[in-house]
Amino acid sequence: MFKKTLLALALTGVAGVANAGELTVAGGSKNISIEGNATTAAAGKLQAADFGDVTLDVGSDYIVNDLVVVTVSGATFDKTVTPTAVPTAGTATFSFVDFSSDNTVRFRVSTANHLAANDITIAGFQLLSGSPANKQKVQFSSNAISVNPLIGNYDAAKAVDLGMFVNQVAYTVTKLDGVVATGKGRAEFTTGLTDVLTLAATNDSAAIDGITLTKETHVIKGNFSYLADYDLAANGGDADGVVEAAELANAFTTTGFGAAKLSVDKGLSTLTITDATLPAASSTVTFNVIGATKKGSVITAPQSFTVESSVADATTTIPFSAVSAGSWTLDGSTDDIELMPFGSEYSQSITVANRGTVEGVITVTLKADGKTYVKELTQVASANSVTNISLEVAAFAAESGVTGNAHINVVVNAPAANIGVKGVYYHKKSADRVLTH
Repeated sequence: MFKKTLLALALTGVAGVANAGELTVAGGSKNISIEGNATTAAAGKLQAADFGDVTLDVGSDYIVNDLVVVTVSGATFDKTVTPTAVPTAGTATFSFVDFSSDNTVRFRVSTANHLAANDITIAGFQLLSGSPANKQKVQFSSNAISVNPLIGNYDAAKAVDLGMFVNQVAYTVTKLDGVVATGKGRAEFTTGLTDVLTLAATNDSAAIDGITLTKETHVIKGNFSYLADYDLAANGGDADGVVEAAELANAFTTTGFGAAKLSVDKGLSTLTITDATLPAASSTVTFNVIGATKKGSVITAPQSFTVESSVADATTTIPFSAVSAGSWTLDGSTDDIELMPFGSEYSQSITVANRGTVEGVITVTLKADGKTYVKELTQVASANSVTNISLEVAAFAAESGVTGNAHINVVVNAPAANIGVKGVYYHKKSADRVLTH
């Protein structure tokens, strides 16, 4: 008789495996704002009330003294708060036993057997968030442990999602991609006088602990020396040597912002945009330039830009790491001769080879002693030819007052694949010839 009883119990355990329990969360998984959860009054904590009701539909009867084990992943239990397990019907009761680990809570079937027809509601818990990552899920799973060691674990319920940690705000950047026209004195783009940066934001303000944002800031870094054009009286400026908000309103056109405020540093390398509204689904910043016709300044290219954004409410700021905001390139080839000495002790040989059929305008930039000099040469890079620009570059250096070592940038308005630049200097006293590019 004893052996038959053990067999019957073992078979009961098998039936429990075949009819596994199922956990459900009313309303499904909810997003959790990482930033809000870290700064709310109950920072770093999640309450049962934040989620939908958690219900365990058991797959078999639970017997008095059996254990019900609930395991959390993606967070840990706050052991100062005692959870509950409450049957939806029947006379069974469940008593809290302990937290057997940071991730596990145990209940015991206390006063009567719990029938498979009845569900169990898991409630009253509080979770600790720790240091969550974006898209980290918070899940519950469960199993029962029979008082009979021959049965052991049974009625395991697969993990169900309660919530998922998310970065409340995310930006998608459509980058600057202007191509500066060498044929227009590098004062405008090949497509005209504008280039556009787009900042598209998603804001999950409905997430658990979501922050009601009231401000966004974007810091864009690059070389904006051309903005000095907008301080000139001819372009509507006040000619006081400072590029101010009213002048920036001509230099940039914005959409999608509530009331964007623009400022730029004295070095014209950092543009800051602030707006006292929520991040928009799509905001644009159009970069305007004066252009060649109005004798606009040279646009620095090639160069790359970064944008570093942040959003905030009255007490909390959510910063984002700097990301690429694009680049401006030149419409032809660009070569850098890193070292070329000028003066009475040296002579130079600088040539431009054009293997293609497109003739190109040549623009030379000299950098020496902290100053920059730019000139479009009278010579051109003739098709299928080698053009010697040595004398014209030497004369340009002399008229610019450049003596000693200089850096030379040579831009040719022709397909880069067909252009080659060589630079050699000759030291007259030692008769040394040095190839520098």
